Amino acid sequence: MPGAVGEELLEQARSRFEGGEFRRALELAEEGLADRPDDAGLLRLAGRAGLELDEAGALAYLQRAAELAPDEPDTWRALAEALVLEGRAGEAVAALQRAVQLRPDDPGALVDLAHIAHASGDPEAAIGSLEQVVERDPANVGALRSLVDMYRGAGRSDDALAAAGRLATASPEDPLAMLDVAELSLALGRLDEAAEAFRRLRQVDDEPDHEVFAIHGLIETEIQRDRWRTALDLAVDATRVDRFGRTTDVLAFIVTQVFGAGDRPAPSREAVDEALAESRTEHRQLHSALVL
Repeated sequence: MPGAVGEELLEQARSRFEGGEFRRALELAEEGLADRPDDAGLLRLAGRAGLELDEAGALAYLQRAAELAPDEPDTWRALAEALVLEGRAGEAVAALQRAVQLRPDDPGALVDLAHIAHASGDPEAAIGSLEQVVERDPANVGALRSLVDMYRGAGRSDDALAAAGRLATASPEDPLAMLDVAELSLALGRLDEAAEAFRRLRQVDDEPDHEVFAIHGLIETEIQRDRWRTALDLAVDATRVDRFGRTTDVLAFIVTQVFGAGDRPAPSREAVDEALAESRTEHRQLHSALVL
C-alpha cells in the first residue's frame, strides 16, 4: 500500500505542478517522500516546485534525484537551473552537457547550455551550442536571435549578418530582425543591402511613431554614399512624421551640404552621425522591450 500511495501522491503533485499550484505540488511531493525518500520522481518534482518557489532545499532534492536516476535528462536540466541560481555556473554547464548527451535532439537544453556558457565567459562554446540548434532547426527564432547577439559580441559581424538574414527569413514581420540586418549591413559597408533592409523595416514596423527611425536609417545610408539630394528628400520626409524634433539638426546639416552654408551654423558631421546612431539605439531598445 505505501507504494500505491506514493504513486498517487506523485500523480497529484504532478497535476498541481502543471496547473501552476507549486506550493501544493511541493507539499504533496514531500508527503510522498516521507515514506519513499529515494523516489527519484518525487525528488525531481519537489526540486522543480521548490525552484518555482525559490525554496532553499530545491537544489538538494534535484542533486539526490540525479544520483538516483542519472539517465533522466529533465532532472539534469532542472539541476542546472538550481546551480545557476546558486552561482555555480561551471557545475550548471556540466549538468546541461549531461542533459544534452542524454537527449541530443532537445533544442531547449542546448539553448540553456549556450546562455550559461556565455554567462560563464565562454562565448565560443555558447555559439557552438546555438549553431547545433540552428543546424537541426533552421527556423528556431529564439536561437537565431541569440546567435546574432553572440556573433556580434564576438566581433564576428559577417556571421552575425548571415544569422540575421536567416532570422528575418524565418520571421519576416519581425522589426527587430530587420533592424539587425540593416545595422549589420551598414556597419559592413554593404550599403545597398542596408538601404533595402531599412526600406523593409519601414514597411514591417507598424508601431506608432516608429517610421521616423527607419527613415533615419535610410538617411544614414545615403549620407555614407554621399547622396545628399536623396538624403535631403528623406530628411524632409522624416521631419513630416517626427513629432519629437529628432530630425531638425540632421535636416539642417544636410541642407548645408546641398545648398552651402547659411546664416546659422549647422551641426557638425560628428554630431549628426551620433544623433543617427542614437536613433537606431532607441529603436532597438523599444523593440527589445517588446520582445522581453
